[in-house]
Amino acid sequence: MVGRRQKNPLSFSCNRGFTLLELLVVLAILAILGAVAIPVWSVLLPAFALNGAARQIQSELHRIKRQAISENVTFRLAFSETGDNYTVERVGGTTTQQGIKPLPNGIDIRNAITLGFTSRGTATPGTGGTIKLCNSKGAGTNIVLSSTGRVRICKTKACDGTC
Repeated sequence: MVGRRQKNPLSFSCNRGFTLLELLVVLAILAILGAVAIPVWSVLLPAFALNGAARQIQSELHRIKRQAISENVTFRLAFSETGDNYTVERVGGTTTQQGIKPLPNGIDIRNAITLGFTSRGTATPGTGGTIKLCNSKGAGTNIVLSSTGRVRICKTKACDGTC
């Protein structure tokens, strides 16, 4: 019997797949990670909404500043009395509204002021200032419009905080 090889009893067979125990361990780890992540996620969502609303208003202010310069007319951003939306208005001869834009849910505006830009890109007299945004957790962000037309976001720890 030459050429016949015998199987080595010490070699391991090459079985593929996972055992039931391995799958249960992985599921337990995923359950623990999920239990930790859900409370953290609920804390982060209001912060994300606040940041998104601040960036939305900042980009809207940048847009109407460019539009005021290009059309050589004054534009303004006016917040509603309820503080949950705003309108962009073109002021020239007659004032025309360009639509109502809502803010994300859970975001409040603490001081509903009107911000505007002249045809030179500077803030219209009497409309510069600070908009205070607050979320449901009490965190705040200020959007500051200087008299030169610079728009910036200033984060605060509380809604009544200043930059």
